[in-house]
Amino acid sequence: MKTFKEYSYQQKLDKYVSDEIKKRKLARFPVNATDDYQMKKGKPAFTFPSPTGSMVIHVWLRPMAKPAKSHTKAFNYELDDK
Repeated sequence: MKTFKEYSYQQKLDKYVSDEIKKRKLARFPVNATDDYQMKKGKPAFTFPSPTGSMVIHVWLRPMAKPAKSHTKAFNYELDDK
């Protein structure tokens, strides 16, 4: 079970990654898909520094299934040390 602080930090990190995707105009509606580990195959779509600057966030993107519009993409990410 996650503590409240861990859950809050995870939500902030999800929002940070989602805002970065919107800022780069890669997707208008990013959808969090952190439970989809198959997305992490291959090279990430992009990387950027974490808010503290001590780590790097790798982001993978994939288009959503057909009922969703083309500007809706699922994302997954992971944190790595620099």
